[in-house]
Amino acid sequence: MSLSDSLYSLDEESFESDETYEQPPRILFWLSTLSVLLGTLVGLYGVVKINTSSVGEQSLLGSVGYLLTIIIPIALLQLIRVGHDSALKMNEEKAYNIGGGEDLKYRATVVVGIGLVCAALSITVFFWPIAQGFAK
Repeated sequence: MSLSDSLYSLDEESFESDETYEQPPRILFWLSTLSVLLGTLVGLYGVVKINTSSVGEQSLLGSVGYLLTIIIPIALLQLIRVGHDSALKMNEEKAYNIGGGEDLKYRATVVVGIGLVCAALSITVFFWPIAQGFAK
């Protein structure tokens, strides 16, 4: 038996742990993604109907689109961050999937960035009546 065989013997110890890890709440990520998608669709609808809708409709579509693409995803990202940070502090008592939490935090940040870009549609719809007023 060589030295490397004795070091990596499968009989001595298994590297898999029987301990279950607490997983980060993925529902918040999916709610954020859904919110950005719906907000983008509202913004697209507002841009398509920009010349045929009233000022009130444009304001409503712009406000709802902004809420869905920016405000809600940022709030959900903050909830993910707070949950991740508190789970890290409690990691001694309950085993927490740190890599999964970091990955979820990163992906939620990307969704917020995409939401910020897509919010341009809703912002355009919201400020279109004001721009038309200055153009006259």
